[in-house]
Amino acid sequence: MQKKRGRPRLFDVDTALDSAVDVFWEKGYDGTDIDALTEAMGINRPSLYAAYGNKRALFFKAVGRYYEQIAMRGLPRANAEDLEQPSLRDVIVGFLYDHEQPRGCLIACVLAAEANASDDAKHVLRDLVDREQRRIETWASERIASDPGGAKARCYANLMIATLHSVGVKASAGFPRERVEAEIDDTMRVLDGILKG
Repeated sequence: MQKKRGRPRLFDVDTALDSAVDVFWEKGYDGTDIDALTEAMGINRPSLYAAYGNKRALFFKAVGRYYEQIAMRGLPRANAEDLEQPSLRDVIVGFLYDHEQPRGCLIACVLAAEANASDDAKHVLRDLVDREQRRIETWASERIASDPGGAKARCYANLMIATLHSVGVKASAGFPRERVEAEIDDTMRVLDGILKG
């Protein structure tokens, strides 16, 4: 006998995952429970487990979604023309502060906190930071005329990542938007100087 197929899902997996991102981003991992997730995602527990696995698996899927849809948006991309790039400053300030309450960065704040306690989170964090490092280095190396050994490109990528994480922590801590914007402006001038050599 042919096995019957399960009922089709009555919700959009990515849309529901975006809602999970918001919950983890706002409440952190430990502060988030399944009831809060199912309510925000508009699904029941069986649907959550069937589509995403348990809370831990959903958290890592949410982190991946955040990285692809939010954290990477507007950051330097290899082989991209400068005219294609939105203002990096506006992107950083926007995704951290354009909310009723600044939430910091899901990766720099929530995932990093989990990485201190759990090896699985540590591996995910290391992979994301390493991937971002390589991507920004590649972009910078395409624009620096003379960079023996790639030292300037590495410096550019390190400073960029440090800035993103610093801004994320400061937003989470409630630092005034004006102060953070001024610090980003100062950093952008340093980064531009590295590119110009």
